Amino acid sequence: MFWIVLVLFILLSALLVFVILLQEPKQSGLGEGLGGAGGGFDFGSRGGVAGGLQRLTIYMGVTWGVLALLLQIIPR
Repeated sequence: MFWIVLVLFILLSALLVFVILLQEPKQSGLGEGLGGAGGGFDFGSRGGVAGGLQRLTIYMGVTWGVLALLLQIIPR
């Protein structure tokens, strides 16, 4: 059981990196977030493919966290 969860964890890690890299950035980086070039924050207003990728990223991140906890609980 441990090895199955480990393989799923590794595959999900690679897929999560891929999905994160597919997304377009919402802002101009750290400088804007710290007060430069005052852009508005529009959390949750993305629709279409961008909204789907954001939702998928959240679901995959939560699943990744659950698998990480399972790896600590399941005996080898």
